[in-house]
Amino acid sequence: MHHPDQSILPQTVIPIVVGAHLRAEVSDRPLAQQAKKAIEAWKVAHDISESPYPLVCTDMWYLNSIELRVQPTLSIGSPEVNAASAALASDIPTLVEVPDSYRIQVDPAFIDLKCVLWGVDTNHTQKCVDAFINDAMEQWLGAFFGISVES
Repeated sequence: MHHPDQSILPQTVIPIVVGAHLRAEVSDRPLAQQAKKAIEAWKVAHDISESPYPLVCTDMWYLNSIELRVQPTLSIGSPEVNAASAALASDIPTLVEVPDSYRIQVDPAFIDLKCVLWGVDTNHTQKCVDAFINDAMEQWLGAFFGISVES
C-alpha cells in the first residue's frame, strides 16, 4: 500500500479517476472509494499483495501524467464532469449499456485495461459501479494480474 509520507510512483497505481468538478467530488468520489475497496478486497482474496494499488485521483492529475495514463484505469463519472471519461470514452467499446441508465465501457477481451463507468445521474452511476464490481471487475483485474477467471 501507499504511505502518505512517501513518494507514490505512477507504476504502483491503478488510477480510479474522478472529475475535478464539484459535482464529481460529491457524487463520483464516494463511488470511486467503493471501487477502490472492492479492488483491495479482490486482491486480498487472491493473495496479491504487490502493486499496483488502487488510488483515487482527479482527471487533472491523470491526464497530465503519461505514467498514470499507461496504467490500467477506471474512470468514473460522465464525460460532462470527468475529462478523463471524455478523453477515453470515444476509444473504448461499450460492454454494457442500459438505455437511459448507465454505460460500462471496457475492452471485452480485457486487453486494453481502460474502463469508463458512468450513468445519466448519480443513482444510475451507482448502479453502473455496482454492475462493474459484480459482473466485470474480476475479469478486468484477472487480465492485469494474470489470473484466469471464469466468466
